[in-house]
Amino acid sequence: MHIRTLFSAAICGLILVRPSPAATEPASSGGAIGIYLENDLFGGTDRYYTSGAKISWSSADLQNLADSPYSSPFLGLFDLLPYINEKAYQKNLLFSIGQNIYTPEDTDTATLITNDRPYAGYLYLGLGVAWKTAEVRNTLALNVGVVGSGSLARQTQRLVHDAQGGDHPRGWGNQLHNELGLTAVYLRNWRWPKHASRSGLDWELLPHAGVAVGNVQTYANMGGELRIGLNLPDDFGTSAISPAESTSTPVDGALASSRSLIDFGLYLFSRVDGRLVGHNIFLDGNTFGESHSVDRKLAVADLSVGLGVNYKNTKLAYALVYRTEEFKGQKGPQVFGTVSLNFAF
Repeated sequence: MHIRTLFSAAICGLILVRPSPAATEPASSGGAIGIYLENDLFGGTDRYYTSGAKISWSSADLQNLADSPYSSPFLGLFDLLPYINEKAYQKNLLFSIGQNIYTPEDTDTATLITNDRPYAGYLYLGLGVAWKTAEVRNTLALNVGVVGSGSLARQTQRLVHDAQGGDHPRGWGNQLHNELGLTAVYLRNWRWPKHASRSGLDWELLPHAGVAVGNVQTYANMGGELRIGLNLPDDFGTSAISPAESTSTPVDGALASSRSLIDFGLYLFSRVDGRLVGHNIFLDGNTFGESHSVDRKLAVADLSVGLGVNYKNTKLAYALVYRTEEFKGQKGPQVFGTVSLNFAF
């Protein structure tokens, strides 16, 4: 017997009954907003990748990217590309703003710690496009920002430590100097198996692969997410902050799956991402001019486990992320927490 039938038979029929298509016909959204917060406080530390925050917006699904008033002056040019402009795809414009903060393990020392990662911050804007069907999503984005004191990472961390009643890190005078930071990234996500209806207890596998090029980060990555739960959301998974991730860009309109009469959903997920890293400015140091640096490791992996809750068009997720060592001499792997809130309107 098919596994979905077994799952459905195990749950009360009042909860898992599959409604008629007319009762659950999905409507198109007007866009989506995503809020992401990450901190190693959830792992009981204050070191390495210590904090990240990102706010993203994606447009409503567009027949042509130039249809959005926000596409001027050049995003409409994507409509001329044959792959992106296939009629089968739903299209979204993507905008985001974010900040990442990095420190060494020892934040009580004011002098330069030569065998530990540099103090660094990154404040950036993201601009991109997504084109998707019910089975696959493509994301192409450009992140532009500043690395160094212009990122305001020192000020942000001081505010957070003041709110917590903690001491201020003393080594920010050794941070990377100001540099324009650029990263172009492409990411492709898949969903398997295809779900005509997202009602009841079910499971889903979401592989991904991508590449990023720039003076901030250059890498190739691949991985996947497995999620199991009740009334799964009609999106492409739950990730940590990365150059390619924006909102959850849910599938809606004619391509969306029918939904349960019950608006509430709950699921567990586990995600793995492996990267071959060619460049990381937060470890390799400034591209132009002399700066502190450490010996970066070629291969880095993230493993996360978490819980997601979705209600109507809103999804809240929390995960703990285990990240392997990123540089030679690092004192063990890192654990940090990530919280994300996505809602379509």
